[in-house]
Amino acid sequence: MKTINLNTGEGVTITIFPDGQPHVNVQAVQDGEEVKVVCSITDTSKLLQLLEISNALDNLFAIKKVLVIPYLMAARYDRLMQHGDSVDLKVVADLINLCGFSKVYLYDVHSDVSLLLIKNAIGITNEALVKAYNMPDAVLICPDAGASKKVGKYFGWNSNIKEIVYCSKNRDLATGKISLEILEPQECAGRNCVIIDDICDGGGTFLAIAEKIKPAHLTLIVTHGIFSKGFDTLHKYFQQIIVSNSLYKTYDSPIVKTLKHFE
Repeated sequence: MKTINLNTGEGVTITIFPDGQPHVNVQAVQDGEEVKVVCSITDTSKLLQLLEISNALDNLFAIKKVLVIPYLMAARYDRLMQHGDSVDLKVVADLINLCGFSKVYLYDVHSDVSLLLIKNAIGITNEALVKAYNMPDAVLICPDAGASKKVGKYFGWNSNIKEIVYCSKNRDLATGKISLEILEPQECAGRNCVIIDDICDGGGTFLAIAEKIKPAHLTLIVTHGIFSKGFDTLHKYFQQIIVSNSLYKTYDSPIVKTLKHFE
């Protein structure tokens, strides 16, 4: 099976014209050949490149077998949140569906709604990241209700995790302000602690947790590391960050351990 990777440029030439328009040219794919495409949809340009790849493969009469999406833009906007909103995930999912791939792999996608909206979607878990954690007798901190749906699996994947502490989090949709309460913060005192979630954007939720506990060692495991506000504040509280390379970024931090995403 031929692989085209829009993140690395494998098997494709990408041109960006002066007005911002992307253009792709697929290389060395033959009529009737099966193709796998890898594309982290991090912005609208990457989404348009994926649509153009689909068109180019149709022009070559190739078989669009597998699409791997390590990071899915708009997965967090999976419902109507305020009056007059667009449901961004539905828009992106509809465009992906136009490509017509036989299988679409989504890596630790934020919302299960993505698996419902994207045709032939298959979810890949964050198991490898969880298994990479090696601090003994650890307390797992569950940051919110969304993350709580996955925590049962973590104990089976990593025997270092012994206990769990839950958080109650609310976000003001109009202002973005977070209010967070740790239900049993005393259980974290002097212990190895680990927070596991799918996305770190600015890190506000994780910093709010870190400020309320006094662990011996604190690790953050996130599948998708945006880190839009850098690492300076995170360095004050966290001794280790484990993240995948789903966004194909290089992280300038001595505490970050990057693992390869599923392909």
